[in-house]
Amino acid sequence: MNMLVIGEALIDVIYDAHGTLIGRYPGGSPLNVAVGLSRLGRETALLTRIGDDAPGDVIVDHLNASHVALVNGSVSAEPTSMAYAHVDEQGHAHYDFDIRSSFPAPPTDPAEREKLLADAPKHVHIGSIGAHLLPGAETVREWLSFYHSTATISYDPNVRIGLAGTAEDYRQQIENYATVVDVLKASIEDLELCYGEMDSAAVHDLAHHYLDSGVSLVVLTEGARGLSLFTADHTIHVDALPVNVVDTVGAGDSLTSALIDGLARLSVLGRTDVSRIRQQSASMLTSLGTYCATAAAITVTRAGANPPTRREISAHSDSYAVEGSIF
Repeated sequence: MNMLVIGEALIDVIYDAHGTLIGRYPGGSPLNVAVGLSRLGRETALLTRIGDDAPGDVIVDHLNASHVALVNGSVSAEPTSMAYAHVDEQGHAHYDFDIRSSFPAPPTDPAEREKLLADAPKHVHIGSIGAHLLPGAETVREWLSFYHSTATISYDPNVRIGLAGTAEDYRQQIENYATVVDVLKASIEDLELCYGEMDSAAVHDLAHHYLDSGVSLVVLTEGARGLSLFTADHTIHVDALPVNVVDTVGAGDSLTSALIDGLARLSVLGRTDVSRIRQQSASMLTSLGTYCATAAAITVTRAGANPPTRREISAHSDSYAVEGSIF
C-alpha cells in the first residue's frame, strides 16, 4: 500500500440555486482525496464506514472504477451517510448532513498488527468530519498512533461547525492535530470559522504557530485568490488559475490529492524522509503550489467532485513548469 486515506464516504445530493436536483454523486472529502490520488497514479486505500445498502453499493462501484481499495471492515449494517449540497449562483456549495461516524479500529492481535506494519503505507491522510466527529475521530487517532513511526501524515480539517463541534472544539482539535501531523492543509475560510476573521499578518502568524507545533508544511487556500505555502524558511503565494466555474464541489479535495502526489514526486513522504519537506526551495514550493492550483482549477470547471488525472494536469504543464520544477 502506498497511500491510506481515513475518513467518511457518503453520497452528495446536489441542488442548484433554485432547488432543482442536479444529481447524486459519491463524495465525502476523504473519499474524494482517495479517488484523486488514484487518478494521479497512486496506489491508494480508503478506510471508511459505509452501509450494506444501495448508496453504499454506489460508493463501492465508484471506488472500484477509480481503482481505490476499500479497507476490510469498512462496510457495516448502518446506513450510508448522506450530504445535501445547495449550490448558489456563484458555484459555492452549502451543506446539510446525515452522518454516522465510526471506523474499523487497528487490530489488537500482535500477528495482525505486524502484518499490517509490514505493508504500511508511506503516507496517511485524514480530515473532515471523520477526523472530528465522535466516535470515529477516536479511531482515527488510534490509526495515527499505529502508523506514525512509518508514515508521514497530512490533515485537512474541512470545518463543519455544529456538526462535529463548536468553533472552540474545532480550534482545540486542530491545535492537537498540529502536534502529530506533517502537512496541514486548510482553507482560510474554514480557519476563520474557528479563530475569527484574520488579516494577512494573522494568517502568517497562525501558519507559523502550526509550524512551531511540529508541522513541516502548511498550505492555506483562499478559493479564487489562490493558495499559500509556508515552511519555516519560505512563504510562497500562488494565484488561482482563471477558469469558468461550474461549482466548487471537491475543488479543495483535488488540491489536497495533488499536494500529496506532488510531495511524493519530490520523494519526501514516509517517516524516514519527512525532514526533507522542510528543506524544499522556494522554486520547488512554487511549482508544487501551482500543480495543486491546476488540479483545483480543472475540478471547478465540471459538476461535482470530479478530480483530474495526471494527463489532464499535464495538459496545463506551462502553468507549473517553473524553474526548478520536477513536474
